[in-house]
Amino acid sequence: MPQTLRPLDYGCKGWRISSQRAADLYSSGARLFTKEDLEDIEQQLRQSYAMERFLVRRIDGSIIQISNPMFQVQNPIWKPHVKFQEYWQLVKAQPTGPIETYLCSYLVDWSNLTARNFRELIAQPMQVFDEKDLLWQNSKTYKHLAALVQDLLGTKTVKKVLCFGLGDFCRFAPEWLKRQDDSWDETSEVKNVMGCMIQHSMALTIAQLCRGNEPVSLLAQDPEYTKVAEEILTKKDFKIVGNHGAGGFAEIDEESIVISPFTAAPVKQIIADLGRPVLIISTGFDVFNSNE
Repeated sequence: MPQTLRPLDYGCKGWRISSQRAADLYSSGARLFTKEDLEDIEQQLRQSYAMERFLVRRIDGSIIQISNPMFQVQNPIWKPHVKFQEYWQLVKAQPTGPIETYLCSYLVDWSNLTARNFRELIAQPMQVFDEKDLLWQNSKTYKHLAALVQDLLGTKTVKKVLCFGLGDFCRFAPEWLKRQDDSWDETSEVKNVMGCMIQHSMALTIAQLCRGNEPVSLLAQDPEYTKVAEEILTKKDFKIVGNHGAGGFAEIDEESIVISPFTAAPVKQIIADLGRPVLIISTGFDVFNSNE
């Protein structure tokens, strides 16, 4: 059972105490993210209909309970997902939530599905994906990447290629984006998702380069995937993981490659706590998580 939490102190004093405590815990070897925590919260969110409360572990080892407003709600319009709190949020930024959450490296947040589900899908997404994949394979960038990856890998063993936040490539653009371009048409919809398609093609290329005589798992996590995108990716040998934004990170280890171009999560900090992948393909330090 979750233990009873002793309040620290409310207000600025409580925040200062908790931020120093977080820094001390991390310096003494406490990890912000563990494989067990990520697997556990993913499973809880997957069963959210039957969960009256979610259990979240703080970095001091204590457990807090978070009420589930969607408990036993039929056809909810809100989807739960993991909201990460990286190191600098814990030690530098004053939190706005309950004081019990000050030492939580992850929490539960909610996404409204109504507007997203209202958006249409592009025409013939499988055919479009294949066309863009063919363009990718015939590009100079493909040849350059293949040579670079082969050179970097050498004789290293890779058993998993993990993709985070590569983006959905089937859904129409949101209305706010269309309003910025008076000439927006169906061709624009395809151009809008082309980058996401190419990122998945790149992941396929890397997995193929790593296979040789050994099987290599190709895993993809993005809570924004449509069902159609998941079906297409499954046909392309991807395995969809972490529908709520946490389970895929638990797969990181020393025999994996991580691809995370635009992930709204502190991926580098998660990697630091979980393992040392063979290769990381990511953005610089100034995208989404400027303090990483």
